[in-house]
Amino acid sequence: MDLNSLLKESARTLYLSAKIMPAKQKQVFTVAYLLCRIADTIADTPLLPLKDRIYFISNYPNLVKTQDKELLAKYLALNLQADKKYEKEINLLENLPLCLGAYQNLNVRAQADTLEVVTAVSKAMEWDLNYFADEDLTYLLKAVPSDKETIDYCAHMGGAPGVFWAKLLLNGKENKKFTDEAQKIGMALQITNILKDIAADLKIGRIYLPITDLTKYSLMPQDLLEKKNYKLFFPILYKWLHFGLENIVVAPDFLKQISSYKVFARAAVMWPVLWALETYQAILCSRNLLDIKYRPKFARKVIYRTMLLTPFFVWSNAIFGYIFNKKYKAIKELLPKK
Repeated sequence: MDLNSLLKESARTLYLSAKIMPAKQKQVFTVAYLLCRIADTIADTPLLPLKDRIYFISNYPNLVKTQDKELLAKYLALNLQADKKYEKEINLLENLPLCLGAYQNLNVRAQADTLEVVTAVSKAMEWDLNYFADEDLTYLLKAVPSDKETIDYCAHMGGAPGVFWAKLLLNGKENKKFTDEAQKIGMALQITNILKDIAADLKIGRIYLPITDLTKYSLMPQDLLEKKNYKLFFPILYKWLHFGLENIVVAPDFLKQISSYKVFARAAVMWPVLWALETYQAILCSRNLLDIKYRPKFARKVIYRTMLLTPFFVWSNAIFGYIFNKKYKAIKELLPKK
């Protein structure tokens, strides 16, 4: 299997963004994404015992950096039993050598940027595995201790990939404002994932929102297993949606810093931002976020419509700003004020 096919199989919307990138950027992006996605799969897959997941995630950045043969041999010796339910995950895990080889073929700067984002997400995943497991390495239903942990998690899992993307666009140049705004956009995308996946995460014992938020509204982690408590959860939901909007609001300014003739790079920024706003709206309109059957999602036709109309606005900061602000304001109107 080649990297492009692996990316297509592993990522729905990101594959579409990558598809339109310039060839050199696409190669670096694809390698970095797949390496991060493999780390995520190692951390989450039920195909591996928890102790093995912790071991390999803690050593994962070193494996990428050094291509340690002994560590890789241990990894390849993992007994991943064939299971159609996890066919995609198994395929991804088995293709780590392919991705490591592609990493070795990147230039020095691209390797450094890739290793930086791989290290950031691996650090968050290692914390995740250790925090949510008890001494017997089994999961307990827990919420994170405070706002700091939620924000730090967003910074590592979303902000670091955002910075990586900005550095890819800067191509070796320095621009702190640009990378700071990219980090904010990445954090906004990550809180979207946390909110839309809350019911799925509850099933594996994880709540990435603070216990201090829950207790403020007389809730404990186990109370979120009761779907009837959804209305009590509203104020917490609103708080973190505000957090997302406060970060994603920089997107129009971020886009202004990308030349209008770089239409593919601009589109690759526009799409995730616009689809994140669609997801925010879907979250707000969900019948019950605590019930996995109401997991928020927007229609595939929205994706196709955005792609179809992109040639008409991709070059214009003003038109994108108008589209963004219209969606942004519609969501703000649905949200109670802080």
